[in-house]
Amino acid sequence: MTGKTQPSQMTVDVLVVGSGAAGFTAAIVSKKAGLEVLLVEKEDVLGGTTAFSGGVLWIPGNRHSKTLGPDSREAARSYIQAEAGNHFNAARVDAFLDTGPELVEFLERETEVEFYPMPYPDYHQDYPGASTIRSIGTKDYNPSRLGKMRTRLRRGLTQQDFLGLAVGSNVEMRALMTAGRSLSGFLFVIRKFGKVICDVLRYGRPEPVVRGRALIARLMRTAMDLDLPMWLSSPVWELVRKDGRVVGAVVQHEGRRVLVLVRRGVVLASGGFPHDGERTEKLYPHRAAGRTHIPMAPPGNTGDGARLAESAGGSVDTDVVQPAAWMPVSLIPGRTGPRANWQHIVDRQKPGFIAVTPDARRFTNESQPYHHFVPALVHACARMQDTYCYLIADHAAVRKYGMGFMKPAPIPGGHHVRSGYILRGDTLADLARQAGLDPAELVRTVERFNAHARQGNDPDFHRGANAYDQSQGDPDHKPNPNLAPLETGPYYAVKVFPGDIGTFSGIRVDADARALDGNGDPIPGLYAAGNDCLNVVSGGYAGAGGTLGPGMTYAYLAARHLASGAAVVA
Repeated sequence: MTGKTQPSQMTVDVLVVGSGAAGFTAAIVSKKAGLEVLLVEKEDVLGGTTAFSGGVLWIPGNRHSKTLGPDSREAARSYIQAEAGNHFNAARVDAFLDTGPELVEFLERETEVEFYPMPYPDYHQDYPGASTIRSIGTKDYNPSRLGKMRTRLRRGLTQQDFLGLAVGSNVEMRALMTAGRSLSGFLFVIRKFGKVICDVLRYGRPEPVVRGRALIARLMRTAMDLDLPMWLSSPVWELVRKDGRVVGAVVQHEGRRVLVLVRRGVVLASGGFPHDGERTEKLYPHRAAGRTHIPMAPPGNTGDGARLAESAGGSVDTDVVQPAAWMPVSLIPGRTGPRANWQHIVDRQKPGFIAVTPDARRFTNESQPYHHFVPALVHACARMQDTYCYLIADHAAVRKYGMGFMKPAPIPGGHHVRSGYILRGDTLADLARQAGLDPAELVRTVERFNAHARQGNDPDFHRGANAYDQSQGDPDHKPNPNLAPLETGPYYAVKVFPGDIGTFSGIRVDADARALDGNGDPIPGLYAAGNDCLNVVSGGYAGAGGTLGPGMTYAYLAARHLASGAAVVA
C-alpha cells in the first residue's frame, strides 16, 4: 500500500471496478447470487462508455432475434471465426455463444432491463454465417424511476440530440430525418417534443433516457432496489495480493484511502484505455506517426484496469485484428470533451455523399461500417502529413439528410458554415480551394463518381452492393439506396478524422473471465469484463452491439464463477 496513513478497512465478497453496463452486470449478478458486493466508479457519475452508446447488444441466439427469423449457433460461430481469423479463441467464443442468450433472459427476468428485437445486418455480409437478426436494442426508460439518483446518471452525447430530442433506434432516426418532408415524420417529431416539454417542466432541462443511457438507468434502478452500494469519485489505487492471489484493493473514497478486502474476487470493468496516450500511441498506427486521433469514450477511461491487471501479473493482449472499435469523427467548434465530437454513422452512407483524402480522391466505400472506414482512411493517408478526409455532398443531399452536426431542412444551417465546421462553395472548384484540395482533381473525382452513380453502381468500391450498405442508405432512393450524383450546387464539406468508441485490445482472460498471467494460468481473485477484457472476437467487429453484447456476457461469466465454490478463498 502507498501513503503515510494506514487506510480504514472493510471486507466484501466482490469488488467491481467501473459502472458501465459490464460493471453493473457483474455487480447485480453477484448480488443476486447472495454475495456482498461493492461497486466503485472513479468519476462522479455512473454509466461509463455505455451511456454514450446506442445501447445495443450483439447476442446470437437471443430470444428476441428468434422472433425475426432462423439462425444457428454453428452459423454464428463460423461468422465469428471469419471475423477473428488467426486470432480465433474457440473456448472463449463458445462460452460467449453458450452464455449470451442466458444473459439476456437473466436481465429481463431479474432486472429492470427490457430489450426489443432489432433487425440489423452483421457488419461483414460476405462472411460465412452472417445474419441480420443478432442485435437487440434497449427500451427507453422513465428518468423519474431513478428519483434523486437521476442526477448521477451520466449525460449522453447531447450533440446528437436536437433541442433536447433524442432518438432511440435507427427506425426513429429515419423518422426524424423525414420530418421536413413527410406527415408521419412530422408527427413523430411532435410526439417526441411533447416528451421534451414534459421533461423541461419537471426537471428544468430535457432528460432523454434512451439508447445506452436507458440501459444504464435500468441497471441503476436494479442496483438501487438491491441496496447495492455504489461509490462515486472513488478510483482504485492498487490491487492487494497475498500468496499470488488478489485479495483486495486500495480505493480512494471521500478523501481517504480504504482497504477493501474481498472474499471472492475483484472484477475490472473500467472501460479500457482509449484515453491512455502512451498505450494508444504504441497500438494505433496513425497515433504512432503523430497524427490526429479523437477518442469518443469518457475522459476517465485511461486504462486503470490494464495497469491494475499488469501489476498483479496479468497482461494486455495486443495481437488482435484491430486494437479499437474505430469511428470517423468531426470536431464541432466551440465545444470541448466528448460533446465536441460528431460520430459519422448516418450521413456518409446516403446518396449524394462521397469522401476524399487530401489528394482529392476517393479511397473507400463510404457506406461500409465505421469500424472499417477508419482503417481504410489510415492506410490511404499513410504517406500524407495528417490523417483525415473530407466528406462532400451537394445541396440536395445536405438538405435531405443533413451533414454531421448540421441538420437537414428545414432546420437552418448557416451558422455551421460561419463557424467553419461546414465548408460551402458555389462550385466544386470553389469548395476544393477552401478545403486546400486540388480543384481539378476533385472535379475529376466527382465526375467519375457521378457517371457511375447515375446508373446506380460503383465499380471502384462497390458501394451499396450488400445488405449492410443498403440498410444504411435511403430505401426510397432507386436504383441504389447509397448512390446519387453530386450535381446540385452549392457544395458542402466537413473534415473527418479517425476516432474510436473504445478499445478491443484488453486484459487476457479465460472462458470464465479470469485474468491470465504470463503462462496462461488464471490469477486467483482477478477478473476482467467489458472493454477492460480482451474482445471475444479478438478485435473484429461482428455487428451492432459488438462491444456491449460480449462485454456484458463476460461480466455475467465472471459473476457466475465468483458465485461458485471455485472462487472461495481457502
